[in-house]
Amino acid sequence: MAKFCNQCGSKLEAHHKFCPECGAKINVSKSSKSGADSNQNISAVNGKTLNPKIVYGILIGGVAVIALILLSSGMLDSSGGVVSSVNQNEQQSATNSGVNLNSLQVITELEEKVKQNPNDYQSLLELAHLKNDSGLFEAAIQNYKTYLEKNPADADARVDMGVCYFNLRDYPNAIKEMETALKYEPKHQIAHLNLGVVNLSAGNLSKSKEWLQKAYDLNPTNEIGQKAEQLLKNH
Repeated sequence: MAKFCNQCGSKLEAHHKFCPECGAKINVSKSSKSGADSNQNISAVNGKTLNPKIVYGILIGGVAVIALILLSSGMLDSSGGVVSSVNQNEQQSATNSGVNLNSLQVITELEEKVKQNPNDYQSLLELAHLKNDSGLFEAAIQNYKTYLEKNPADADARVDMGVCYFNLRDYPNAIKEMETALKYEPKHQIAHLNLGVVNLSAGNLSKSKEWLQKAYDLNPTNEIGQKAEQLLKNH
């Protein structure tokens, strides 16, 4: 008989100790709810205060829910560039995911800039960020990979690519990229926090606590450290 999470209604496998969707601990003694009762998904919220993007847990009704918070330093520059048509498959994907038409226009402009000048890595990175923000995670990953081939030490971009993998529920690659980012920038606090969240989503509770503790120890007083402390107290 199929099991479902008591908190979010997601379908569970027999080996799950924590819900892969909301992070709630699985209580085998209680009956599962139907997935139709609740459909609580990972959400994306745009912020403009920190750079780069960050994933962390927030508390809703006493239950830890994994949320995606996209934080960047400012809006992308949409001036200049020749507008061209986006690849048909990507355009259909954008339409289905509800991408803002203005964002789609900027994507086409950046695609054209990168096509005309493949060495314009700043535009390539902006393109990757915008696709990430627009929910085009697979396309964003390809742009991040191309950028990182020439800029392997950019820890922020590598963490952002890890966030894309996280949203695709590819937890092993998300962990791999974020851990690689730490090889270049060992005190990257956001990477530590994100690794705590990804491992929590993957059901690796002990690893999650290790990363969250490290994130807290790096700076207990800032927002990131406080989020790490909050997650530690609730898991």
